Amino acid sequence: MRLAFALYKYFPYGGLARDFLRVAELCLTKGHSVDVYVMDWQGDIPNGFNMHIVKAEGWTNHARVTNFHRQIGETLANNVFDVTVGFNKIPSVDVYYAADPCYIDRFVDKTWLAKLNPRYRAYAAAEKAVFGLDSKTICLMISEPQTALFKKHYQISDERLVMLPPGIDPNRRRPEGADEKRMQYRQQLKLENNDLMLLMLGSAFKTKGVDRAIDALASLPEILLEKTQLMIVGEGDIKAYQRYAKDKGVTDHCHFMGGRSDVPDFLLAADLLLHPARKENTGTVILEAMISGLPQLVTGVCGYAKHVRQADSGRVIEEPFQQQQLNRVLLEMLTGDERQHWAGNALNYAQHEDLYSMPEKVVDVIEQVGKGQLDET
Repeated sequence: MRLAFALYKYFPYGGLARDFLRVAELCLTKGHSVDVYVMDWQGDIPNGFNMHIVKAEGWTNHARVTNFHRQIGETLANNVFDVTVGFNKIPSVDVYYAADPCYIDRFVDKTWLAKLNPRYRAYAAAEKAVFGLDSKTICLMISEPQTALFKKHYQISDERLVMLPPGIDPNRRRPEGADEKRMQYRQQLKLENNDLMLLMLGSAFKTKGVDRAIDALASLPEILLEKTQLMIVGEGDIKAYQRYAKDKGVTDHCHFMGGRSDVPDFLLAADLLLHPARKENTGTVILEAMISGLPQLVTGVCGYAKHVRQADSGRVIEEPFQQQQLNRVLLEMLTGDERQHWAGNALNYAQHEDLYSMPEKVVDVIEQVGKGQLDET
């Protein structure tokens, strides 16, 4: 089949980008041709991709996105593709991978004036084009709470919704000789044997709650703080958060590592994953920590927080979020004796739950759409 994939931007360390890449590469291995349309691509281009960089002009992000939608619509209409797949909410695609939350739900309590904003109108129109009753797009869902919101606002039929399992890369599983590798990498990070390492993974620091993590770190008793280090792996406004850490008096305990390719090493070296996100459709890092045997402290807004509860592999801070609760629970997790118990539960859960098959399921749906067989399954 000739397939077209479209997404706004690709950068190597984003969760959406990694999901896209695994799906597209699996399509290549199955003999399909892959054309990729993006506004911006960072990093190496995989062999076999027919890459198209679309120059979308505009003074604002939503203007550039709207321009991209227009150009993509014309391109898809003028080319013979068996299936078109969007990894953002792009009108006229056959299949949409729903990594982003329901946009208009955020405006339920807003005034009518807010909905006159050009930015709102642009993104709301794109979302309606994908999920609305007049659309035929098959939507691949990765979050049960978000699926409920899309059904509430758009009355989309179940026939157009496909719920996906998680798609954690099996290569992130805890390897043989993990204890020795953990010790070696902790030495590289200049951690002492009795040091405690907190780990945050992800870009978009405000959304992921980096400030919340810094506040929690600063709240620790001095004797505990002295042996606790927070490693933040990902891309964001590092300088602003370095200033924030300085203001909180924890500069020497807060380390911004940037985007990294050695995330599995960080997962092995850490003692606790900290993910106090403000919003999170799923939270892939939660499951990456789980299959590495790393306990998790997460907020309840994360779609994959349900796995932490089911596995009993850590703690969940329920909404409405309270910083004092996060501070208290972090202290309890670092000073208690349950971390080994949570780690064992995480590894056991990872062995018995399907946390890996998302790419195969997505490609299966794409092939069914291309053959006109989806309704028969």
